[in-house]
Amino acid sequence: MSLEAEGVTSVVKIPFFGIQCDWDDSFRRQNETAWISVRYHGQDKSTHGDLICRKKDPLQIEALPEGEPFEVNSKRTTNRFVTVKDSSGRCECSFLAPDAIFNKIHNKSVVSLDVTEGGLGVSVCGNNQLKIWETSGGSVRRTFDGHRADVYSCKFFPSGLVVHSCGADLTIKIWSAEDGSCPVILKGHTAAVQDCLAVDRGRNIISVSKDGKARLWDVGESKCLATLVECEAPINACCLSSPTAIPLGTPLEAMSEREVGTVGKLLLLAREDSKVTGVSVANREEAFTVPLPSPGNCVIATGPNTFAVGCQGGEIAMHDRRKTSVAIRQIVSATQTPILDLMMHPRSPVPSRPGVDEFNRSFWASKSDGTCVLINPIFSMEKPTRFVQLTGPDCDPVYQVKHDGNNIYTACRDGLIRKYSIGLISKILE
Repeated sequence: MSLEAEGVTSVVKIPFFGIQCDWDDSFRRQNETAWISVRYHGQDKSTHGDLICRKKDPLQIEALPEGEPFEVNSKRTTNRFVTVKDSSGRCECSFLAPDAIFNKIHNKSVVSLDVTEGGLGVSVCGNNQLKIWETSGGSVRRTFDGHRADVYSCKFFPSGLVVHSCGADLTIKIWSAEDGSCPVILKGHTAAVQDCLAVDRGRNIISVSKDGKARLWDVGESKCLATLVECEAPINACCLSSPTAIPLGTPLEAMSEREVGTVGKLLLLAREDSKVTGVSVANREEAFTVPLPSPGNCVIATGPNTFAVGCQGGEIAMHDRRKTSVAIRQIVSATQTPILDLMMHPRSPVPSRPGVDEFNRSFWASKSDGTCVLINPIFSMEKPTRFVQLTGPDCDPVYQVKHDGNNIYTACRDGLIRKYSIGLISKILE
């Protein structure tokens, strides 16, 4: 589907910023340099420049050559982040270095992770080992072995004490984070299970698969309660929302007492055939199916009646079901690299902070080019716009991004899990 396709009311083109992945290490030494670049739509090549650390105490970073094509915003620059304006004055990007890098949890590509507010993380890498670790320092508590093929997703239940995982062996496994046991294995899909999520407190879970089906499961009795929908193509990802302006129909009269928390829930499905489908969970009916510009890799609810889909072609399709035109906006970067994950930016814990509240409904997009960018959905090139970008990977895909309320964590193909301070991000946005 072209960007001008029916239903798309606006296309927002954002620039692509790049910086030397170890810039923070370089600036620990005076007179060291790090490269920087920006690329706008319509440019065949990126515009390049250099940053140099003139002084360490107090910190003084300058752009080379002076005056163009970049300018350092000294008020928004510390030893943990550097903020750069381009010469046009249209955009300002703050590059944030990780507070910690966990390099002893995995030795292969980290494909999925999740974290809890209770200080635990779970992740899985290319050798199919799931590991529970401490978010404070990355110490591994235990390893789960049991999947016979690639694991695609691992997440905590809301309690933070139980984990569910799924993958190419067609199963969903339920694990105890406390003792490492696997008391429940759910079987029924006929192709790889791509994603799964807990409903309400986790008595039920929903899984989606390459077989095109979304299934509702009873965890306690280890059985499938229903097939919610059968699509014509593989389903890559899913999420739940509680809409207020989307008709969801009447729940089934003979709903099982084993089904809890599904009334009023909309299941959003990102599909391989470049579509996104909404399904009323309680009455098993499709609410809508709308086109995407390219295959959907990930989907998040951005509000009760709005959602965003990250696509293989690098687009982010934003939808508002309250509007006559469903797809009201598409966000596209100057580089067409796949969007691998989306995550809502956590709300600032401090109310009414100047500059921060504006970003309370922004979201993070992790990409296959190694970047992870905070995107403000009200972005406009008509006024100066600020971006925040997490740094560290050297062009290795960032497969997933999660937060625990205090820090953001990323899963990367280079085998590392990086940790970034949300407090520093709030400081950047002030």
